[in-house]
Amino acid sequence: MKKKKEAAIFLHVLFSLFIVIGVTIMYNNVHYGEGIRWITQETYEDTPAFTRQFKSDIDEIFNYVKYKEVFETDGKLDYTKPIVQVTEGPGMVKQYTVDEMIRRAKSLGLYLNEQFKVSGSRPASGDGNLDVRVDYRAYEPDFQAAEPGDSFLSLDQLSYEVLSHLGNYYSFYYRFIQNPSNLKFEVRYENTDQDFKLYSNVAGKTLEDFKAMGKYIYVTGEALYVDSNLTVVPKNISSQLENRNPYNNSNYHMVAVVDTSYPYTDAYTKAAADYEHMRLLFIIGIISLCLGILGCMATLYSLVSLTIQQVRSQGPGQLGTMDRLPGEGFLLLLLAAAALTVFVSRFLAYKIIHLFLSDEQWYYGELVLQVLIYYTSGLIGALSLLKRYQAETLWSGSLTFRILKNMSLYVKDRRFTARIMLFYSLFMVFNTVMILAFSFLLFTYGNLASRILMAAIVLVFLALNFLVFHQMYKNAWETDQINEALINISQGQTAYKINTEKFNGKERELAENINHISSGLETALQEKVRSERLKADLITNVSHDIKTPLTSIINYVDLIKREQIQEPRVQGYLEVLEQKAQRLKTLTEDLVEASKASSGNLKLEMTSIDFVELIHQTNGEFEEKFAFRHLELVSSLPDESMLIEADGRYLWRVLENLYNNAFKYAMERSRVYVDMKREEDMAVFTMKNISENPLNIQADELTERFVRGDVARTTEGSGLGISIAKSLTELQDGTFKLYIDGDLFKAEVAFPIKK
Repeated sequence: MKKKKEAAIFLHVLFSLFIVIGVTIMYNNVHYGEGIRWITQETYEDTPAFTRQFKSDIDEIFNYVKYKEVFETDGKLDYTKPIVQVTEGPGMVKQYTVDEMIRRAKSLGLYLNEQFKVSGSRPASGDGNLDVRVDYRAYEPDFQAAEPGDSFLSLDQLSYEVLSHLGNYYSFYYRFIQNPSNLKFEVRYENTDQDFKLYSNVAGKTLEDFKAMGKYIYVTGEALYVDSNLTVVPKNISSQLENRNPYNNSNYHMVAVVDTSYPYTDAYTKAAADYEHMRLLFIIGIISLCLGILGCMATLYSLVSLTIQQVRSQGPGQLGTMDRLPGEGFLLLLLAAAALTVFVSRFLAYKIIHLFLSDEQWYYGELVLQVLIYYTSGLIGALSLLKRYQAETLWSGSLTFRILKNMSLYVKDRRFTARIMLFYSLFMVFNTVMILAFSFLLFTYGNLASRILMAAIVLVFLALNFLVFHQMYKNAWETDQINEALINISQGQTAYKINTEKFNGKERELAENINHISSGLETALQEKVRSERLKADLITNVSHDIKTPLTSIINYVDLIKREQIQEPRVQGYLEVLEQKAQRLKTLTEDLVEASKASSGNLKLEMTSIDFVELIHQTNGEFEEKFAFRHLELVSSLPDESMLIEADGRYLWRVLENLYNNAFKYAMERSRVYVDMKREEDMAVFTMKNISENPLNIQADELTERFVRGDVARTTEGSGLGISIAKSLTELQDGTFKLYIDGDLFKAEVAFPIKK
């Protein structure tokens, strides 16, 4: 595996060099910055370089038109032609010929080199006595001095100017007239068929012949447009053609064409060959770059795979010394090593680069070296982090983990408010420091380094604020989840659980505690349901078992009474036996009914009932019974009806239990008050009486089963009447309340009024 890894590293370095070579070729190409479209869609004739060269040569053609008139006579160079006219003093006007100016230039050591450029320095202006006023220059007939001093030059300077213009004439004549060229042109100014001026380097060519050669431009004095097949048409050609017109008419034309078959060797031929060479180099650079990228990706994948296999085969305990360092410390050491390598390279490697590259390419060479150093460092760091990740020590072995673990000792057991205050204080301190640092750099420095540092500060500032926002959002989300759980549990969903995998810190502990509460409530609820079911089953079964022998007892008592036994004591025994049997029967029935009412195991038949009318009927039923104990029934009932939605049988049972309760426990010769009134949308029935026995219990206790107001239990009663009444009322969506004030007993039953 070690040899495979070494081979992968070697190949990765090799393909990295391919990338460097490809980028270097493309970067140093003259077409860098144009993309790759020019490779497939452009030719040399479509490039701006061709247009610039063509425009420059057209300008030279117009200069040739001017120089031909200045230096030639009958088509031949004439050195005797006057070239300048000067005034050397009052009344001293003198003309100088081309030959005189050339000989004066030679006397100054000036001459034309092989490129027809003047060799030698331009003569300086004289002390004022040697300067002459230039009245006329043949090569600049329209010259006008912007200031009076511009008209004064020395004869030495004039000779330098004449030699320079003559060199320009020679240069054009040599390139396009004397020697064959790919540039063909024709300029013709015509006054009559016999009076015209023709400037051309090719004879006997028609306009169609010119156009067939390649890239052309054709301008006439009669047309308002330029006929050309160039990508970009040069400007100001029409104005130059008009300015050189010696006749006052529009009978002239100019045609210039570049033969794109390039039969002759000239600047166009060399430029076209260079263009194709640059195209080939650019294609080679693209191939090298693509090959390098693909190779680097493949070898990088191989390096990653081999690194993972190495860690898995050797185990986490076999990590190297550097890989066992804390991740942050290792990265800092690696960064310091890279910076030190770059620093040393400035004194050694940069000098070697300067030996092989021109000064224009020094910056690029130095940049490539820096990129390679940083890339190597980054690759080493990435592979080390990968080893730590596979060994599961990336986080547990980091300094950040150790710091957070130690810091958690200070905040883990703190209250939420203390933690928020601590973290918010640290957040404010950090923001203040970052803002002050940014402001200091902004108002103190303006160089590139400080701007980069300011940008880094802003990025760190924004990153931290985003992390704080994310943490606040996460805490808010955790709070929402906890609140939702509490709502569900409060609504009876005791089986609801919070997924604590996305929680952390104190919030996770709180969520787990809520889950424990939910589990406890669910268990308690199940136990209570099981207990209630057991009670209901017990009551039902026991009641059934009691009713069977009780029925036999009642029947046999009745049979004995029919025997008409005359013994008074036996008759008394039978009366007591019958009374107790009937009471036991009533108790058993109440017990079963109470069990059904509390468990809701009743079938209701809800209908519309006039609550007021039902109270009237109940008063009538119990009026005679109350009179037996000298109880006065005082009613206060409204005249209008109050319709409610209830089951008539069970509502009657509720009222019956309340009236029986008053009959049993109200003080003899007292009053029982019955009221009915409307409170908002509720029909409220109230019964009040004075208890015969002291009421030394709470009102809520009377609604429990087998609880009686007569603590001594001297009266007949099961203690189930009030409990049954309360359960039946609530089953019909009503409310049942009891109030005790001293010996005053008050019961209140309310139902929603039907609209």
